[in-house]
Amino acid sequence: MNPEVAGAVEALVGEGVLAPEQAVLPRRAARGEILSVRAELRSLLWLGVSLVASGVGLLVKENLQRIGPLTIAVALGAGAAACLAWTARTAPALSWGEQPSPNLAFDYVLLLGATLVGADLAFIEVKFTPLGPNWPWHLLGASVIFAALAFRFDSRIVFSLALSTFAAWRGVSMGTLARAPLGGWHPALLRANAIACGASFVVGGYLLLRSRRKPHFEPVAAHMGWLLLLGGLGAGMVESQTGAWWPPWTLALLTVAAALAWMATRARRFWLFAIGLVGAYAALSRFVVEAFTGETGRETWFLGSSVALVVILFTTRHRIQETP
Repeated sequence: MNPEVAGAVEALVGEGVLAPEQAVLPRRAARGEILSVRAELRSLLWLGVSLVASGVGLLVKENLQRIGPLTIAVALGAGAAACLAWTARTAPALSWGEQPSPNLAFDYVLLLGATLVGADLAFIEVKFTPLGPNWPWHLLGASVIFAALAFRFDSRIVFSLALSTFAAWRGVSMGTLARAPLGGWHPALLRANAIACGASFVVGGYLLLRSRRKPHFEPVAAHMGWLLLLGGLGAGMVESQTGAWWPPWTLALLTVAAALAWMATRARRFWLFAIGLVGAYAALSRFVVEAFTGETGRETWFLGSSVALVVILFTTRHRIQETP
């Protein structure tokens, strides 16, 4: 029970501001009898979408020969159309600002519709191969569709799906290029694409923020962009096990990650700070590992530095939350 809230409610009733019947719910809330289950319901809806998507995949796998590919493609398309039609009928008018969801299920029905669209496109490409050897382009098409749905219906979940699908298109395209007759396996191309995608996501998020066109999408683009960018630099550091290439990659990772952590601290954005700090820690650890020849020194470093890392994360989060 919250005595301060209860006392305030009784005072409002005594002053005539609240009628006795209007004070019933505030009194119950003050006594702790009303609890919010919104987070639990959102988790259940997310789980439901995941189960439906998994069930669709299992159904297709088990009944492909009996039902036929054309029927399955039409059924997937009809399911996606039904979800998106309900979403379009329920959604408010298009706005460039942030809009609250009309109901709790809205975002998840939209996510299910987008997932079914992606599954249908992938199934059509696998079974009917309309794009032939250029099949990775269907990932770009799916990414564009997801982005359009995200902007129209103001869904950060679907926007993250659009960005991840775009990154997958670039990665798959590089893998296909690497298997071409005149090419070999070029991990450098994959690293370059990861870094380029990450940088473009960060810049794209900044442009959304400055143009005030869905500015609340910026954290999604920024987090995914920095993860890709630092991941690409980290891949260069890890893959350059020998030779003279690992120091430049490691120094680049350390510099970029430390700059991100510094900027995130000034902007009071904890999760970006955490991404930058972990990236800088990984780069610094690589230098330390190369400097120590014995296992004792390395073990001592990781034992002490990991504890320090947790302490820095904890204290920084507390400080960012406390700063007005």
